[in-house]
Amino acid sequence: MLVGVLSGAAAAQQPAAPAAPGTPPPATYMVQQGETLWSLAQRFLGDPLLWPEIYRLNTNVVEDPHWIYPGEELRFAPAETTVVVAGQPIMVTPQGDTVRAAPPQQQRPAQTPTIFSGTAASPLRQQQEAIELRSVRAYRAVREGEYFSAGFLTENQPLTVGRLLGTMRTSSVRRLSSSSSPQLFSDVAVQPPDGEQLARGDLLLVFRRAGEVRGYGEIIRPAGLLRVTQGAEAGQNVGAQVVSIYGQIADGQELLKTAPFALNTNARPVEVTDGVTGAVVGLRDQREFAGLQDVIYIDRGADDGVRLGDVFAISSVARIRGAIDDVEQDQARAIVVNTRSRTSSAIIIELYRPDIRAGSVARQVRRMPS
Repeated sequence: MLVGVLSGAAAAQQPAAPAAPGTPPPATYMVQQGETLWSLAQRFLGDPLLWPEIYRLNTNVVEDPHWIYPGEELRFAPAETTVVVAGQPIMVTPQGDTVRAAPPQQQRPAQTPTIFSGTAASPLRQQQEAIELRSVRAYRAVREGEYFSAGFLTENQPLTVGRLLGTMRTSSVRRLSSSSSPQLFSDVAVQPPDGEQLARGDLLLVFRRAGEVRGYGEIIRPAGLLRVTQGAEAGQNVGAQVVSIYGQIADGQELLKTAPFALNTNARPVEVTDGVTGAVVGLRDQREFAGLQDVIYIDRGADDGVRLGDVFAISSVARIRGAIDDVEQDQARAIVVNTRSRTSSAIIIELYRPDIRAGSVARQVRRMPS
């Protein structure tokens, strides 16, 4: 059974009680059903945001930090490191002609600091260090498939659409197969968008309308990508081939002409401190907890200077009991994969807290060069 790293809050099984203060962690720990890196960090560290540190110690076991499995054995200290409990003597077994080690008060072994040390920094400092560590991770560029599959918001603007007519039985757009579900590399007939004259090589995005975000229009959810193989005059049907599939494709679905993917792969976004700030206005999949690779929509777009490849820090503001000011909680990093005039589509590439909602703050922290 799979166990999600950040969906433990919704697990049916009750989480284990946190370790008592001062209790040393085990040298190793066997993952139980319902547990996550998130819950283990809460249990042993008292702060679920420190789950990346547990993952760092177990990259040889955990391939994807988003999932851990019951029965996996995790380490809780670096290899060849002894975790010492304050106040307890260290017993050294004599060998041959050796003598017992001096009392602990006179000989204290050099101790490699671990994230479980009793003298660990405050939870706030630990969170800051974890965020600093994440900020230096290597940037990954936008992928072509993400550009086409992420979808976008219509921004309350009408779309010029055509229709997928069906799978072609032969190379003629007049003879259609009875199949209603084109497959990858199927040849299909297309009714072009109104007024569009399609040429060979043009790209068409097959989509469905997947709900609405108030004030920002409908959610356009791509189902597949077509490449025109037979051009025609405006108003005439054309032939195309299915080159990518992102969901269920069926006869009669709407489609629109889309621009090809164009990104300078040698360019890298630079860190900025004066980036634009906006908000998350919706999640494409509209589920309770966000996950890695989920698509979110941000209320800043090309008109605000947002470009393909920009990186946004997603956070929320929470009021902590006893705190004077509200506390900003880092939730995720998201890379922009599609831009419209007023909005952008972004994919979550790092996830620290799954409770991303409409209203979460979106702050540009890396900007692609112009």
